[in-house]
Amino acid sequence: MKVLDELWQGGHEILDIYYPEEISLGEEEWSVDVYQDEINELCHLNWTWTVMSKRQLEIDGEKEDDLPDWIVVVEEPFSDEVVCKSIEGWLRDRGYKFGIKMVSLEQARGSGLVKALREMDIESEKRDAVPMEKVMKELRKK
Repeated sequence: MKVLDELWQGGHEILDIYYPEEISLGEEEWSVDVYQDEINELCHLNWTWTVMSKRQLEIDGEKEDDLPDWIVVVEEPFSDEVVCKSIEGWLRDRGYKFGIKMVSLEQARGSGLVKALREMDIESEKRDAVPMEKVMKELRKK
């Protein structure tokens, strides 16, 4: 919460958020990891919040009371508006008055896992990869 205080005092009234998942508008069973770059960088997080539908929670066999504080459960079908509203509510419940603005993954600076993936040299990873067929063949020999 100290980081949120620092951001507010530093003049951040609107927090840009984004998520990397591709989910269809209106989906009933969904979960997204929400990123807020400043918070992720200051707290060394891979992502900031997870927003999920109650139906997804039920499918996963989880109970809302057992979830970490940073997971927000909603009853609405998926939309950017629902994600923004849920994060805004999470912040307000803790006394913060930040506005929330959804930005696209392409517009975002990138932090946490998104930043790591962007920095990964995929071509060299492919070049250095061992084909699954070869791995399976070696395992059968043993």
